[in-house]
Amino acid sequence: MSVDSNKVAMGKACLMYFFYNFFWSLTSGSLFAVWLDDRVGIDGAQIGILFGFQTGLAILFKPFFGYILDKLGLKKHLVYFIALCALMIGPFYLYVYAPLLANDSTFMYGVILGSLYLGMLFQAGSGVIASYCDRFARCHGFDFGLVNGFGIASWGVSALLAGVLYNINPDLMFYAASVSAFIMLAFCWSLKVRHLDDVENEVLSQEKIAPKDVIKLAKNPKMWAFMTYAATISVVFWTSTTQFTRYFISFFETQEAGIAFSSTMDGICSVFLFFVSASVPFLINRIGAKGSLIVTAAGITSFMFMMGIAGLGEQNLYLAIAGKLMFGVANPLLMVSVFAYVAEQFDKKVNSFTYMFGFQVVNNLFTAIASPVMGNMYDVHGFAMSYIYFGLFSLTATLVACFTLSSKSKAVEPEPEQQPETAAA
Repeated sequence: MSVDSNKVAMGKACLMYFFYNFFWSLTSGSLFAVWLDDRVGIDGAQIGILFGFQTGLAILFKPFFGYILDKLGLKKHLVYFIALCALMIGPFYLYVYAPLLANDSTFMYGVILGSLYLGMLFQAGSGVIASYCDRFARCHGFDFGLVNGFGIASWGVSALLAGVLYNINPDLMFYAASVSAFIMLAFCWSLKVRHLDDVENEVLSQEKIAPKDVIKLAKNPKMWAFMTYAATISVVFWTSTTQFTRYFISFFETQEAGIAFSSTMDGICSVFLFFVSASVPFLINRIGAKGSLIVTAAGITSFMFMMGIAGLGEQNLYLAIAGKLMFGVANPLLMVSVFAYVAEQFDKKVNSFTYMFGFQVVNNLFTAIASPVMGNMYDVHGFAMSYIYFGLFSLTATLVACFTLSSKSKAVEPEPEQQPETAAA
C-alpha cells in the first residue's frame, strides 16, 4: 500500500491532535468555569463537585482504554471511537448539560451524565489521543514534544476564538466545538498506519500486553513512585487550574476586560509555548526524564506561590500575569516529561497502560477527592490564601519526588530489534 512520508504523516497526526485539543479547549477550557458561574448559575463548591465527579468517573474508562491501546498498537479503532463520540459535543452542552445543571432538582443528574460522557471524552479520551500520538511520533522519528506543541497552539487559538465568541454569544463556542470534532475525525481517517502493524521496533512490540504484565507492573517500585508524583504534583496543578480563570479575571475592573485580556494573552503565548514544548526533548536529553519532572514540579510550585502572593492585600496584576506565564510553561513540561519518563523506565509493551493507569487514573482518582475540597477552600479562604496552601503542598511533594523517582536510563533490558518498514513517500 502507498504510505505517507514521515513529515506528511507527522503533519496529519499533529493536526489531528490540534483539533482534538481545540474542541476540548472550547468546551472545557479557561472559560468553562466562567460559563458555569455566569450562564448556568452554579457556585464554586458546585463547580468543584462537578469537576470531582467528572475526573472520578473517568477512572471507569482509563485502565480499559490503556490496555486496549497497547493491544492495538497503531490501529486506530479507539481513536475513531473518541472522534465519533465528540461530534455531538456542542448540542450536549447546550441542550442537555446546561439545563440539568441549572436546576437544583436535576443538578446531580447533570453532574453524573456529564461526568460519564465528558469524562470518557476528555479525561480518558485525552490519554488515548496523547498516548497514540506519542507512539505514532516515535515510530516516525519524532517525539511527543512536537505533537504537544500543536496541542498547546490549539489551546491558544481556541482561547482567542472563545474570548470573542463568549462576548458575542457563549453558545457559539459549543457549535464551533462540534465543527472542530468533525475535522479531527477527518485527519484520523487520513492517517496511514498499516505498514507499521505488528512490527517489532524500539516503540512497538509484537508481543502484546497480557494480564501478567499488569501484575508485574503493580509490583514494580518505580511504578509506585511514578504514581505518587501523579497523585501529588500533577493533581494539585490540574485541580488548581480548573477555576483559575475565575481568579485571574478578578484582577480586572470588569469581567469582560478580564476575559478579553486572558484570551488574548493565551493566544499570543501559545506561539512561545509551542517552541517551549518542541524544545523539551532537548532539555530531557541534558538532564534526563527525572530531572525534567523535578524542574516541572519546581515550576508548578512557583506558579502556586506567585498567584497566591499576587492576590494578597492590594492585588498585583503584573505578578498574576507572570504566574499565568509560569502555568503555561509548566503545562508542556509536564506532558512531555511524563511520556519521556514512561518510555525510559517501563517496558514498551505496557507504555499506554502505564500512562493511562499510573498517571491518568491516579491523577483522576485524587482529583476527584481534591476538587470538592479545593472548591470549598476558594469559597472559605479566598483564592489567594488557597494558592499559598497549594504551593506549600506542591513544595513538599517536589522534595519527595527528588528521592523517589528513578534516574536510571532503562528499566528493562532492550529486546532484539527488527527495523520497521520505512514510511516512504
